[in-house]
Amino acid sequence: MIKPQYLGLGLLCAGFLAWFAPSASAQCVVADVSIQAAIHGGDKPAEQANDVTIDADGPCVGNRSVSTNRQIHVGGTGQVRQVRQSSHQIRGSERASSTAGPTVAVPVEVQVDVYNPAERLRR
Repeated sequence: MIKPQYLGLGLLCAGFLAWFAPSASAQCVVADVSIQAAIHGGDKPAEQANDVTIDADGPCVGNRSVSTNRQIHVGGTGQVRQVRQSSHQIRGSERASSTAGPTVAVPVEVQVDVYNPAERLRR
């Protein structure tokens, strides 16, 4: 149980910090998530490529671009090729804002290549 004097002191401190803390900025965000997975019995590793371009011009506020991708290959003994190209173009608001800043880019790329020798036994 929190003692009343500590609760009051905590609220006073929180209010004090909120008064002097800078405001949060709502910058533009680009999130690009790609998963490429191959489970196969081929002689060569899978060819997996993920090419992402982000075109963000100047300070930006209040906009977002999100892309998700999943490429899954299961089975076989042939060559595996997984290629992805993604392009983001983002612009902020035309109005001037003190919260505008550089675009925050969050690229996430997962590539998994698993050799499964049991695939060679299938006919």
